[in-house]
Amino acid sequence: MGQVINLNIYELHYLAFTILGITLGVLTMYYIMNRRAVMMYIGRLGQWITTLSGLPSYCSLPFMVSFVSPSTASSMLVTMYKDSKLTRRELYIASLINAFPALLSHLRTLIPVLLSTMDMYGLLYLLILMTIGFIQMIIFAVLGRRGSSEHKNIDSAAKHTEQVVGSSLNLRRALKLIMRIVLVTSITSVVFAVLEVLGFNNYINDYLSHEFNVLNPYLASLIVTYIISDNAAFAAAGTLINEGFNGILVVKWLLIGYVASSLIRGIRHNAPYYLGIYGLRDGITIMLISTLTRALLALLILGILYLI
Repeated sequence: MGQVINLNIYELHYLAFTILGITLGVLTMYYIMNRRAVMMYIGRLGQWITTLSGLPSYCSLPFMVSFVSPSTASSMLVTMYKDSKLTRRELYIASLINAFPALLSHLRTLIPVLLSTMDMYGLLYLLILMTIGFIQMIIFAVLGRRGSSEHKNIDSAAKHTEQVVGSSLNLRRALKLIMRIVLVTSITSVVFAVLEVLGFNNYINDYLSHEFNVLNPYLASLIVTYIISDNAAFAAAGTLINEGFNGILVVKWLLIGYVASSLIRGIRHNAPYYLGIYGLRDGITIMLISTLTRALLALLILGILYLI
């Protein structure tokens, strides 16, 4: 009973902050779109990514906004798509490119934890995560450029940004978008909460513990800990290093935990966000493409580390 109560408290806490972040993001988007000078300045800063990817010039604004508020940027892209300013392919490419600045906004909270628990090896792991995100951005920028039309890079970026972004959202539409996001996010969170109450997470953790224990008990413990909490995994990794384990080996183990966590806990935590903003079809597709790409890149870097 106590476990269920704690789980419900956790879910309510997580849901409240998720909805609050998305709501503030959409309202911030509305504010930015009605401040022409701010909008144009921010858009010009990100013009290089649209030149690199071949995306429409007005995608530069959501890219830059992703460094501060990923939910705001995603809402911008969805609004442009709803207004037929972006194709579905361009929506996917832009969203996947924006995952890199969104990652950087998230890593700000991890830097103190990584450095305090793992010292220089925490910095190494941080650089690996940034490299994974950067490579993902370049991959989808190249894919976007290969499928782009020539006319998108000819016209004035400032003119297009003002015309498209400035006319994409009014207050009524912003409130309507917020209501849809809150509804879908709440339903998705409740579904995952029910699955956890039924023991789905415990089953997965027990299964992984059993499977990985045949390889290495320390590795198994670190992987399962990462799936539960990344901060706890970093603390455990720091403990192993202080006890004499090779730091590079622990970083390799963390990468394995990162892959497992991305495919299990990452999907569970990201699903309300992606489904709430992008909808069922596009949300699941973008989430899976992004998650699988990061996991494959992590495995690639892990392979390189084992060869060194």
